Amino acid sequence: MLRAYQAIDMSHRLAADHRRHADRARTEIEALRRENAQLYKALAGRPVVDQARGVLMAAGAHGAQDAWEVLVDTSQRTNTRLRLVAEMVVAGAADGPVAPHIAAQLRESLTRHAAER
Repeated sequence: MLRAYQAIDMSHRLAADHRRHADRARTEIEALRRENAQLYKALAGRPVVDQARGVLMAAGAHGAQDAWEVLVDTSQRTNTRLRLVAEMVVAGAADGPVAPHIAAQLRESLTRHAAER
């Protein structure tokens, strides 16, 4: 009889261990799915960011890193997503609309970065 209780107890412990492992795996899978979605979104926005860097390099930023810093600076100072700032820079190069506060901050960032050089 004692062996039967021991077997049942062991079975319960194994089932509990299995549930813990399954819960941990589910949590990890969800975290990986969120990270994957974020990376996909970042990758989708990459071409427009690279185009904006090229526009800024032509407008006075000295190199790719300076252009990147101008985009990031403008994004942070205007509390605007980087991709949206980049889209406006690219649209502005084609005489499209650029929000006035973004345009003003871009000019300020370009001037600041040029002065630092």
